[in-house]
Amino acid sequence: MENSSISADERFVYLVEDKFNYHLDSDDITVVVGTVHGTVRRNDAVYVIDHTGKTILAEVKQLESINDKGTEHPDSCTDSPIALILGISPKDIDKYCVITSIRPWISKDVNTAVENPYLLGMLYGEEFNEDRLYFSKLVYALAHSYFLAPVRMDKNADADDQTRLSFPTLANERFPGMTTLAVFTDWIELGKWEGAPRDGEGKIQTVILRFPDIVHLVADPGINGCVVNAFGAKNLFVPTSLVDEITSLEGYKKENGESPKTDN
Repeated sequence: MENSSISADERFVYLVEDKFNYHLDSDDITVVVGTVHGTVRRNDAVYVIDHTGKTILAEVKQLESINDKGTEHPDSCTDSPIALILGISPKDIDKYCVITSIRPWISKDVNTAVENPYLLGMLYGEEFNEDRLYFSKLVYALAHSYFLAPVRMDKNADADDQTRLSFPTLANERFPGMTTLAVFTDWIELGKWEGAPRDGEGKIQTVILRFPDIVHLVADPGINGCVVNAFGAKNLFVPTSLVDEITSLEGYKKENGESPKTDN
């Protein structure tokens, strides 16, 4: 399944940096501020997603920007800071929610394309890394996300022709000398890897990984962590030290049990 649920030119993510009541006497209109990545339009139906995966459908009532000319209400905005006026109660949206046109992969149906728009939107918030609220929500999202990982599939003649999976690694340019597992939030991001391994028909073979799967893979000697969306506009290097920090959290151990420690 290589097809995204929405065309590339219709995709956008927007990380909520703050929210306000539009009118003090109104409980169904909220103003949020942030930067859109992609294009958002007035009257768009959008998904509002929090770090737990809770998703609410809302409408963009209006766009609002303030510049030298005063307050303007454009019909659309592309790759720029913009305030969104949403038809949603302030209690239903929090700081660091993600607003997006991309339908999240809720059903976990392998016959539909994997989408992880919440984590994709969070990657644009690296300037907030020192904010404990942002970082805690990022860690929660990592620990509960599903990822696409390209694989090589080879027949093992010594094991009755069973298929052996191997995961390609890449050198991380931000951290020279380190070898990392490459994982992706969706097919659009995976498609940006021009050197991704392909089969004899030119197709990229993939498996769907949860974070606990990644934990076991990066526990192997020689792997220094994983990179999310290594070839995208924003990527995230998750070193093995952070993997160990996440797996040592009581909440994580309660959900997933004890995990192997990394060697790097």
